[in-house]
Amino acid sequence: MKKLLVAAVAAMVLGGLAFSGFAQNATKEAMRKKLDYAQGVLEGLTLQEFDLAITNAVLLRDMSQTNAFSVLKNQDYLANATNFTRAVDGLLNAAKREDLQGATEAYTRVARTCVQCHEQFRRDQFVKAQEKALAK
Repeated sequence: MKKLLVAAVAAMVLGGLAFSGFAQNATKEAMRKKLDYAQGVLEGLTLQEFDLAITNAVLLRDMSQTNAFSVLKNQDYLANATNFTRAVDGLLNAAKREDLQGATEAYTRVARTCVQCHEQFRRDQFVKAQEKALAK
């Protein structure tokens, strides 16, 4: 019975580690896809191909609306996601009007929200790692 309990605990730990690795890979892939869409927006603006910019901005916005992080209910993430969505909406509106200057400024705001969010979460990850190390 004791061996069975040890095996069950080991399976849960290994399963948790595997899920954690899966979640990290899924997150990395999602972030890479967002970067691809952001590059597509930049390409569309640079070439003044507003349809390309709009298509990629819509994909970027839709992806952030279905982002797995929103399930975490992290208030900082939700605030960053809201700022990101507003910035992308501004970009979409300007691109639909074929307002290159406005769309370019909005793209800068989108990029800024990305950097701010990543800065926040790198800091949070560092703090959590320090707390975990101290708890050991």
